[in-house]
Amino acid sequence: MEVPLPKARAVSGEERLTVDHLTGLRNEYLFRLRFAEEFRLAREREANAALLVIKLDNILGLNALHGRRGGDEALRAVAYVLENYRSAAERTSHLPFRLGGPLFGYYVPACSAPEARRIGEELRRLVEQSELFLERLTVSIGVANLYEFFLEDGTAAELALRVEQTAVYRLGIAERSGMNTICDSSDIGAAAAEARIPVLVVEPEPASLDLLLRALEAAEFSVEVCQDGENALSLIASAPPRVIICEAMTPRLNGFTIRERLRANALWNTIPFILVSHRKNDELIRKAVHVDIRHYFRKPLSITEVVGLVSNLTRRERPGAGLPLSGR
Repeated sequence: MEVPLPKARAVSGEERLTVDHLTGLRNEYLFRLRFAEEFRLAREREANAALLVIKLDNILGLNALHGRRGGDEALRAVAYVLENYRSAAERTSHLPFRLGGPLFGYYVPACSAPEARRIGEELRRLVEQSELFLERLTVSIGVANLYEFFLEDGTAAELALRVEQTAVYRLGIAERSGMNTICDSSDIGAAAAEARIPVLVVEPEPASLDLLLRALEAAEFSVEVCQDGENALSLIASAPPRVIICEAMTPRLNGFTIRERLRANALWNTIPFILVSHRKNDELIRKAVHVDIRHYFRKPLSITEVVGLVSNLTRRERPGAGLPLSGR
């Protein structure tokens, strides 16, 4: 059974809180409300379910080639495939969501891990074969099975967020494997895929940028660089890094504003954020604390200290909460 292609539409009242106006899918707000409860129920019943995080590949290239309107049409095409698949027989319990930017969530209750991967493969293939857009579209998919987290400590909301973050991390592995693929295990690609942990450096000063780039690459990190705030947010939306190192006074959105924007997104607000600047005084420290920046270094940097911090932040254990503001 087919459904109409989702179109941008105005929403009002309670619907405004739960519907993504661009695609017509459930929105990120509703996802936050539903997914924690779905995790709680699945754990109580000891019944596996799965979360697929799906990303439209090359969204920046689509926007550059076809304009923002073309990129929106591509997102609606992906939403159509997800909703049309869900509407088919025996899949009405599935829940597709738009999570913001090029990301979608697809929740599958009461399924085994092999079934979750099969569903992901079917969705990937359906998007690739769709003729709803001017050119071929592809998606990358990260899959997290809820049973992987049943024995961990934490509230349902905390563990649901951990499931989501794991699916996003595996999505990153799928992208680094060439896109248009699926990853349902953090061990996929063996050590090579995980050894090069992605770090984003936002730095307008060429000398500082070169110094950090060389040191991080020597420490076997995969480094993405940019020189302004708007480009940084686009890169983060396209491929969330594990750590961000950002100059405080970047053009087109400064470091404090970048951090504030990231805090508003549940997928990005836990990315460790290291602020660097030639200036560090009481006023700027208060601004950093206000946006929960815990690591603030004055230039000239101790590269050994910064790279060491990045290494500590990317260890497998989760960083503790309430850490004091670090740096010199």
